[in-house]
Amino acid sequence: MPTAPALPRAGRAAALLAVLVVAVLAFCWRLGVETSNGDELAYRDAAAAYLRGDFTLNLEHPPLAKLLIAAGHVVGGGSLVADRAVAALCGVLTAVVVFAVARRCAGFWAGVLAALLWCALPLAPGVVPAHVDRRATLEPPLLLFSACAVLAAQRVAQRLSPARWALLGVAVGAATASKLTGAVSAAVVLALLWEHRRRWRPTLVGAVLAGAVSGLVFLATYLPFGADAPDAVRTVVQWQWEHADRGSTQSVAGELHLFPPWWSPWWFQAQYLSWPGSAALWSVAAVGAVAVWRRAAGRPVVLALVAFTAAVVLSPLKLPQYHDVVVPPLCALAAVGFARLLRRRTVAGAVVASLAAAPLVVVAAGHLAAVAVTRPADYRLAAELLRERGVAGPGDVVVVRGDAAALERVLPGPVVALGTDLGSDVDCSAAALVVDPTVADRMAGADVAAWVARCGEGAVLRADRLVVHVLP
Repeated sequence: MPTAPALPRAGRAAALLAVLVVAVLAFCWRLGVETSNGDELAYRDAAAAYLRGDFTLNLEHPPLAKLLIAAGHVVGGGSLVADRAVAALCGVLTAVVVFAVARRCAGFWAGVLAALLWCALPLAPGVVPAHVDRRATLEPPLLLFSACAVLAAQRVAQRLSPARWALLGVAVGAATASKLTGAVSAAVVLALLWEHRRRWRPTLVGAVLAGAVSGLVFLATYLPFGADAPDAVRTVVQWQWEHADRGSTQSVAGELHLFPPWWSPWWFQAQYLSWPGSAALWSVAAVGAVAVWRRAAGRPVVLALVAFTAAVVLSPLKLPQYHDVVVPPLCALAAVGFARLLRRRTVAGAVVASLAAAPLVVVAAGHLAAVAVTRPADYRLAAELLRERGVAGPGDVVVVRGDAAALERVLPGPVVALGTDLGSDVDCSAAALVVDPTVADRMAGADVAAWVARCGEGAVLRADRLVVHVLP
């Protein structure tokens, strides 16, 4: 019958439309609502400086992501939406790439589910209640290009060719040029060396080609720096090396760690996925990994997830956002796992899939609902609360135990960043103290009680995660 094939096509079209709707909501809805943190402000400032020919800001990170933010800045006239548009686009494109990766492993419906997992789950570092790809930071391009590296590795695994090796090199180079931690995407080359070990000579030549192309792509992003490019490259490598050597204090499970324990990435992830959600995602991904291990398109994805996870675990630095690099292959394999369980058409498979899906559906629904009602948050909201109290005028001093740069953007008066001893360096003539637990919890000596005892209780307000103490 001529109409028989139309139903599957219509069903697939409807599924893709549904994914598109979720993607637009997750990444683009109310994109211009102020929820900036210090990192985003720093990268937006650097991008704007690039447009003025000033390449001296934020030298501790490579320039590609900031160049992309600058492009959005030009097209959109420098608005917050314009600066975030590239990040949102990267989020949508990553959904497309994750779809393609899972489809190569287990078919169309696995691809659809992978894209839904990527779009609907709150895959943010956990300190800001918004999707990581809704802000103008380095992570959106990093995750897009690292996902592209996995897809390119799949193509190389299925057929060796210089062009495919070169595309893999472009993806790895772009990921590294977005953020130096993107160099971990080069681990997919090791997976390909193992995959084609019986044809080691052309494989080794291809790996060298991919490495050369990735290096050229990375260096090409520094061309706008002109004669200062060599120094800038040395600076980013040296700064990151020293950063790893000195550590970074993080609060993990209620304790401060300069070098957090190996299991920290899962603890960070559970803060926004919940422990049941995180356990379900990884468990179903393990099912997917077993299901596709024997396939040429599947092994690179499995090995990429293993390599990315190993890199995050072994890294001396474990910032909350570092584990984001594992999320694209994790979503792809989880989708494959769900598809595998459901295709068995057994009661046991359906029960397991339902139990695993339940916590993820709850988390995804909460996240999308939060995005739908996105409003000014954290520091912007704190400023509004202070204005309502009449203590946010040009002459009012506000002290902050948190992101001073973010608060300075939204207050007309002076903002004073606190040191480690709240009891001694807070001037009680200040109008208010703003405490950000996500920052204060990582700093020794954050004794708010000492300040209260010295300066008086006053009013205590909440601005999302922030605590605002107003002097009596």
